[in-house]
Amino acid sequence: MTEKEILQEQENNGQKAFYLMAVGMFFHAYGCGAFALSRATGYRVLRKHRKGGDILVCGFPANQLDTVLQRIREAGGEVEPTGEKTFLFRGLNGTADEALIAEPKPQTVTSPTKDVPQSEVSFSWLAEELLSFNLSLSTPMDAMNLIARLQRRLREEQKKQEEPQGHPIAETKLIDIACESTAGHGLQE
Repeated sequence: MTEKEILQEQENNGQKAFYLMAVGMFFHAYGCGAFALSRATGYRVLRKHRKGGDILVCGFPANQLDTVLQRIREAGGEVEPTGEKTFLFRGLNGTADEALIAEPKPQTVTSPTKDVPQSEVSFSWLAEELLSFNLSLSTPMDAMNLIARLQRRLREEQKKQEEPQGHPIAETKLIDIACESTAGHGLQE
C-alpha cells in the first residue's frame, strides 16, 4: 500500500483503525495513526514533505516492533497482522494534535566575522547538523541527503579558507566519497 492508500483506508474506516507498515528498516504510521502511535509510545510525529503535499508520520526502528506492539496493547489498543509486515491497530485516540508534531529546528547558518581569522573558524555547525539529525526516524534517502548537504557545506568552507594565492591552508583536501561507476549505480567498482 502507498501512503495515500493508507490515508484513504483510514479515512474510509472513520479514523478508528490505523495501519502500521514496514518501510525499509522502520515501521511507520500515517496521519491520525501517527497521533495514535505517538500517544501510545511517546515517539514523535514528524511532518514529511512529499510531492503531493505534507504528510504526518510516526515511526520507529523495526527491531522495536515487539515493544511497540506491547505498548499499543498496554494503552488499550488492539493489534492484528494484515500482511507480512503490516499491522492494523485500533482502540486508540487518533485525534490530530499539533502539540505532538515535532517541527525541525530552523537551520541557522553562521558565518565568521571579519575579526576572526579564517584559520580559527569553528565547525560547530557540523556537530550541530549531525546531532540534530534523527537517524531513527529517517530513511536511507534522508541520510544520503544529509551527507550531500554536509559535503557541499564542507567544500564551501574549504574554499573560504583558501589563501589569496589559491593555495589551501590545510594540507588535506575533501574528496567525494560517492563515485559514479560505469554501471551508473553510484558505487565505486
